[in-house]
Amino acid sequence: MLRKISLVLVLAIAAVFSSVAFAQDESFNLTIMHTNDVHGAYGPYDAKGDMTTDGGAARQMTVINQIRAEGGNSILLDGGDRFTGTLFSQQWRGEEASRIMNIMKYDAMTVGNHEFDDGDATLAKFVDSVNFPVITSDVTFGADLKDKIKPYTILEVNGQKIGVIGLTPPDTAILSSPGPDVKFMSDLVGTVQPIVDDLTTQGINKIILLSHIGLLVDEDLATKVSGIDIIVGGHSHSLLSNAYTGAEGVYPVVVKDKDGKNVYIVQAGSSLKYMGRLNVVFDKDGAVTSASGDTILLSRYIAPDPEMLKVVDELRVPISTLTKQEIGESGVFLVGDRKVCRAEECNLGNFVADAMRAYSKAQIAITNGGGIRSNVPVGADIPADLKLASPIKITEGDVLTVFPFGNVVSTFELKGSDVIAALENGVSQVEAGAGRFPQVSGIKFSWDGSKEAGKRIVSVDVLGADGSYSAIDPKATYTLASNDFMRRGGDGYSVFKDNAINPYDGGSPLDLVLADYIKVNSPINPQVEGRITRVDKAS
Repeated sequence: MLRKISLVLVLAIAAVFSSVAFAQDESFNLTIMHTNDVHGAYGPYDAKGDMTTDGGAARQMTVINQIRAEGGNSILLDGGDRFTGTLFSQQWRGEEASRIMNIMKYDAMTVGNHEFDDGDATLAKFVDSVNFPVITSDVTFGADLKDKIKPYTILEVNGQKIGVIGLTPPDTAILSSPGPDVKFMSDLVGTVQPIVDDLTTQGINKIILLSHIGLLVDEDLATKVSGIDIIVGGHSHSLLSNAYTGAEGVYPVVVKDKDGKNVYIVQAGSSLKYMGRLNVVFDKDGAVTSASGDTILLSRYIAPDPEMLKVVDELRVPISTLTKQEIGESGVFLVGDRKVCRAEECNLGNFVADAMRAYSKAQIAITNGGGIRSNVPVGADIPADLKLASPIKITEGDVLTVFPFGNVVSTFELKGSDVIAALENGVSQVEAGAGRFPQVSGIKFSWDGSKEAGKRIVSVDVLGADGSYSAIDPKATYTLASNDFMRRGGDGYSVFKDNAINPYDGGSPLDLVLADYIKVNSPINPQVEGRITRVDKAS
């Protein structure tokens, strides 16, 4: 449970740090406000539509206004993935993000992988609509985005120039849906260092890397380059904090670059539950002499900014009816949490895979745990035994929150050996929390996480017509159902793209398939059944 600290106290402490006796004649104080992985979480609203939980744009606006009212130098940055994750994104496809971010007066944003979920044209429309630069340095773009997104930007604050360089995940091509002309560079050091050197040549001695590559990659990259002062990160949804339990690390994380200079790394969780505040003091040569601060919980006790609340409520109008339309009920808590469904069998994963298999009449269904975006009830914490005091109502809005991507069900055939290869891919990046982890129906498998990736699958058994399981035949051909993102090779499932037999990617939308399955089977009661066993952690 989080130890909540009042906003007034957090801001007061931060202000003291930002103005301590660093008022040397030629020092420069800068407050960096930052967000990342917002994923359309502009409410927040509970399952009943009430704004009772922490977070949201209106509370963030209150905090931004208070910090700016202090009168010091400040900038507001975003580490990417504003798109995809809630009904706001589903309804508005980036229009809500540009409207809110323009009002907040963001100074820069980098491109996350989810910015490509609706293709290049949607991202181009977003970039055209915002009043700040959208940047990334490790991507080359096709016609829709060419010249719209630059590698870096230079911000001028109170006469001082600050270089801000963007980075996007190099594996975005398999994480999202960029166009065929969009290319991602894998050599991050070779991409970033020349830009830092160029900025330095221009006389810019304050450099921020605005990245969406994950905390561990940020830390590694920082050790291999020189000249970067601060990394404002994203992608791994990492909460860094000195105040809240459950944080992954202190705020800021400090590592040494290749020249032995400190690099300060920050990140602020996800879903706009927090906003980060880093107070930095630079000396006359641009060296950081002090970096302190913390993430600020956008607590339910913070009064929402009334003007921003009006905007959020207006954006919510067309989706409010949808969120409340009941389609069935569940007798158990439905687990869709990323920490569970990206690492092990989860009951919502089982139910979704069952729905896909029932719809397609395939022998096997495989869906990616990363495609499941929420628990049901939405926003609720997982109870210890998954039991509920009474059945919960499931709405169309719940289904769209769980599946916001607009994917459809794909069907195809695959050799047994390729099914095994697909499962190997699925368990290859569990340690990194990758979304490719397979939730399955019609099969059960065991795997060994102590083995190297590619050699982890121990056994695979296929459900027969008589209800019994038998070992998969590597030479036999099986019918499969998945989502079209995976069938096209997304999340590393290249075997689906390259080896699929008779593929058909024109099935019904996944959210509709799930909603229909709930209606037919309500009340539902999915369980964890032992479809997936990790043998190196078995009790």
